[in-house]
Amino acid sequence: MNKPSSLIWMVFILLVILPTPAGKFIIDLAGGIFLIITIIPLILGGVGWFAWKRIQSNLQTCEACGSSFLNNQIICPICGTIIENANDINENMPASAATIDIKSEEIDQ
Repeated sequence: MNKPSSLIWMVFILLVILPTPAGKFIIDLAGGIFLIITIIPLILGGVGWFAWKRIQSNLQTCEACGSSFLNNQIICPICGTIIENANDINENMPASAATIDIKSEEIDQ
């Protein structure tokens, strides 16, 4: 004898369960799972994009060989060329050397 397909049994069970509160719970659960499945990749993609932009803003290109590396290095790790950057000098200068101390004096007239 031919055995009925399991798909027929699942459809029959869903037709019996759907009009009840258990059916509403199953539909709500399926909607929540669908929402999670669609939102998590969007969030991970956004976080990855921000991380890539953050890393990309910290990259520097060597003018001699064209390699890219993080901008906290003074010497190119590939060819050994010394990287000259005007911003690098100001970033490494201590704040006490950049500030001007002002002392008040009384002037006799």
